[in-house]
Amino acid sequence: MHRAVNFGVLIKTKGGNELQVLGKTDIGKVRDNNEDNFAAEKMNDIAFSVVCDGMGGTEGGEIASEIAVDTILSQVTNSYSTKMKDTAVERMLISALTAANHKIYEYSVNNGLQGMGTTAVAAVLRNSSLIIAYAGDSRAYLVSDAIEQITTDHTYLQELYKMEKITKEQMETDPRKNIITRALGVSEDIDIDTIQRNINDKDIVLLCSDGLTNCLSDDSILEICKTQPFDKLSEVLVDKANENGGTDNVTVSVILNTED
Repeated sequence: MHRAVNFGVLIKTKGGNELQVLGKTDIGKVRDNNEDNFAAEKMNDIAFSVVCDGMGGTEGGEIASEIAVDTILSQVTNSYSTKMKDTAVERMLISALTAANHKIYEYSVNNGLQGMGTTAVAAVLRNSSLIIAYAGDSRAYLVSDAIEQITTDHTYLQELYKMEKITKEQMETDPRKNIITRALGVSEDIDIDTIQRNINDKDIVLLCSDGLTNCLSDDSILEICKTQPFDKLSEVLVDKANENGGTDNVTVSVILNTED
């Protein structure tokens, strides 16, 4: 499911919208292997994407993210119906991420890899309706004239920030910034957060692993989204992250909603 090159599809919906979805993953400049995985797909009248960032060592992290992407994609492919309401799509995504959690956990127990896991952020876009489910610190952004992070990182520092024990500025340089508090596969049970949003014409939905956001600021991501053609966007973002150090695996998937 790992795609090391730019990949994309375009679909027209019954409502006349065009949905384009692209993605790219790269090992970066420091790591020995790529523990990220993603899928970017068209299904009936939707664009679907999922980005996962594995953890648990060379073997565990790569396997965890692969199981997650395969399971989530399979569940969505087999479950989605054009007759679904948005609430049903949300339940479908929760079910898909929960199933991935169980599979990874079972694999870890059966293979002596307890502690392996993966972040996951999954998005379904149809017409102007966006539904997201996630766990961990892989992010979803909404990009228009401005950039908005619409997921909330499941991290130790984010918990400290909520308790007003640390500032946003301190979070950027704190060495504990990569300690995540939620991931698929670490335990038998998982809480999945969801978001539903209506988006506008030409809005971009951007999913990414922290390999992107550790190397590029939100303002830099926004500038690239404003100045680059959509069909080059995921590729340019990954390349820029590598130019800025490439300190981790980096994965980006973008979805564009365009009304006729």
